[in-house]
Amino acid sequence: MGKTKFVVLVVVICAFFTGALGLCQITWGKESLFAPTFTLPSLTGQSVSLADQKGSIVLINFWATWCKDCVQEMPEFEKLYQKYHDKGLSIFAISIDKKGQPAVKDFLKKENLTLTYPILLDPEGLVPRAYKLRWVPVTIVVGRDGRIIEKILGAKPWGSKEMMKSFNRLLNESH
Repeated sequence: MGKTKFVVLVVVICAFFTGALGLCQITWGKESLFAPTFTLPSLTGQSVSLADQKGSIVLINFWATWCKDCVQEMPEFEKLYQKYHDKGLSIFAISIDKKGQPAVKDFLKKENLTLTYPILLDPEGLVPRAYKLRWVPVTIVVGRDGRIIEKILGAKPWGSKEMMKSFNRLLNESH
């Protein structure tokens, strides 16, 4: 088997196991792109801005109420947020639902989700366009300096021991 075919095979296998079982560990890259800034209304009506998060590691999760994988991730993000919020981790969950606040509030109530991290509303989908995204869920990890560290496609087990270790390491190394 040629080298190119082998690399493609490894990527396909890793993608399968990551999506199906969440087994491949994330290694934090060092992209040089600054994250596009934004200000959006939160579910509670407050304006929330990425620019105000300098000095924090920020997870920006793009999701929608109709996305089954997104629903599964939300309690996982809550575990991560509860463990590391005081250590410099912020999470913004940006809903792209066109019906905005009413649809998101109804969804959270129906799914019996109590989340303490900010839910932001972007019914026009302006922020995903700025990040060149076309589907959900996608999570962008932004470093303390405002640069994109990683773009993660699909749902992940954010509350798992492995993910907790990865974030602990990231938060400690980036001081």
